[in-house]
Amino acid sequence: MNDTFLKACRGEKVQYTPVWLMRQAGRYLPEYQKILSKLDFLTACRTPEIAAEITMQPVDIIGVDAAIFYSDITTTVVPMGMDLHYQEGKGPSYSNPVRTVADVDRLMVPEDSSEGLGFVYEAQKICARELANKVPLIGFAGAPFTVSAYMIEGAGSTSFAITRRMAFADTPTFKNLMDKVARHTANYLKAQAAAGANALMLFDSHAGLLGPRDYRELNLPFVKQIIADIKSTGVPILYFGLGAHASLEAISKCGADVIGIDYGLRLDEAVERLGANVSVQGNIEPYVFFRSRQEIQDRVVETLAFGKNARGHVF
Repeated sequence: MNDTFLKACRGEKVQYTPVWLMRQAGRYLPEYQKILSKLDFLTACRTPEIAAEITMQPVDIIGVDAAIFYSDITTTVVPMGMDLHYQEGKGPSYSNPVRTVADVDRLMVPEDSSEGLGFVYEAQKICARELANKVPLIGFAGAPFTVSAYMIEGAGSTSFAITRRMAFADTPTFKNLMDKVARHTANYLKAQAAAGANALMLFDSHAGLLGPRDYRELNLPFVKQIIADIKSTGVPILYFGLGAHASLEAISKCGADVIGIDYGLRLDEAVERLGANVSVQGNIEPYVFFRSRQEIQDRVVETLAFGKNARGHVF
């Protein structure tokens, strides 16, 4: 196996900077579009052979250094009692949003989630077999704040006002929800490692909704809770908090091996603020690829230079 990605995650010496794309299994690939023209998104996620095929497509087509598992963070909490639906053009939604003490109390934290998420582990076993002599497989889940936000809103939102109101107006109930989601997420990620995932990632797409003080109170303890629990797997752990630049010092204490940095912050500044104990991932502006080849090359060279002072750098 090409373990360059894993070495960079751990801060070990590498021959080159490894590359993988956060949405590398997806719509830009004609091969993916062909599959999704015949079935809907959730069916693709829930069919192990299809999910495995989509996961592995970018490895052979564009030659990335790791495969990120094809799934969606909204599927994770179905075993907790969430009723998930998918509507074309609108995306995933829950018909039973969580907004009261009673709603939180009804949520389960199953030790064994194979009944509701067995399709994930089966697909990952397929990927692990097929990728054994190629590249590592990254398993993932949504971080508790982001997943809880979807559970509270019932779907995506531009402001997540209901979530933010609950977090501040009924903080004990909100924290109880976060704790349940965190415990379930840790079980889910450990099961992914057992199925063959070589690294585990937490995506916190809405971490940027919280300022530094509120991030430390309402989010960080639960991220740390998950990471401390899954350390026993022995695989590298990555955390990506989109837009959470103001909370970077707090994020540096979450326990992850790698911190993802989005394009809104210069990578060299992020490296300086994070310190020498973590690797970084990122962070070129995606739309720069509409520029000329020379401009793209200049940005890539700049990003590589910014990442050189980090313990390890994954592009």
